[in-house]
Amino acid sequence: MESSLFGVIMAGGRGTRFWPLSTRKLPKQFLRLTGDRTMLQETASRFEGLCGHGEIMVVTGNDHRDTVIEQLHWIRNENLLLEPSGRNTAACIGWAAKTLVERGCGSDLMVVVPSDHVIDSPDGFRSTILEAAQPAKDGKLVTIGIIPDRPATGYGYLEKGKSFGEGVYEVSSFREKPGLETASVYLSSGRYFWNAGMFIWRADVIMAEIARYLPGLSEELRKLGTETCPDPVKYSALQSISIDCGVMEKADNVVMVPAQFEWNDIGDWPSARRCGVGRGEVLSIDSENTTVWNGGKLTVLMGVKDVSIVETDSVTLIMSDEYSQRLRKVVDGLEDTKPDLV
Repeated sequence: MESSLFGVIMAGGRGTRFWPLSTRKLPKQFLRLTGDRTMLQETASRFEGLCGHGEIMVVTGNDHRDTVIEQLHWIRNENLLLEPSGRNTAACIGWAAKTLVERGCGSDLMVVVPSDHVIDSPDGFRSTILEAAQPAKDGKLVTIGIIPDRPATGYGYLEKGKSFGEGVYEVSSFREKPGLETASVYLSSGRYFWNAGMFIWRADVIMAEIARYLPGLSEELRKLGTETCPDPVKYSALQSISIDCGVMEKADNVVMVPAQFEWNDIGDWPSARRCGVGRGEVLSIDSENTTVWNGGKLTVLMGVKDVSIVETDSVTLIMSDEYSQRLRKVVDGLEDTKPDLV
């Protein structure tokens, strides 16, 4: 597999729903949240046995070049693609695919993964990718479906269609984040999987699909040069749209393979709780479903539940879980008044 598979890690974004720990200077993908390695380092390590270091690409913001090099000291300069501005996943993926096609690697596979996922079994991840490789080589757009263990309302869903052989299924529909009642129906049906935003396909195939469904983006991608940090004006002209909305929900050659691993997306503080994220000594009395992150001081919790308490050198956040999706608005509001804090 080493000569025919590239790992493409999407490491952009600010992680505003994980503030105040995640900031513009050091977003969550570069933090050590679940162990001794950062989220980015954990993600890169899962490709061991699938491809070599020379076949791992990282797409990130230009401001985080040095951070990536510090954390992945082995990464090749030509495999570090630096976005002048964030333009969503279709642009990010399209640029990486274009880069591979121009290098003569158009028929090689791209395994596209975000950098902020927690996966319990690296072996299970690799087995899943190997199972997805053949349909991807055959020209399918392959996505990984996560077997749900609860009626989650924070994820999109994939509806399983007809079988294309053992472990490969047509995606008959994409469903947006549902309400609790609908999510419960999805769970009990056994036909729905969480959409984890992980993809496997040939570089030339996804380029052709972008040209078909997003011709404007395709045309602007062609105007980019071969630099690993393109002209800011040209890059800002790229259409900002997700690969799901722009391509996957429209394409007729999308299939899914179920994940052979447990998965969590550290999208906000409540979701991080399920991954055991926390720091500091905690004394809990009649409290439940709480997250504490501080500098090591004792935090005493009494009679509280569904709360996150996060302390940095400059900020203390005390937040009920039901407000987690509104945290982005707080960060946006601080941009003008206290930009050093975000």
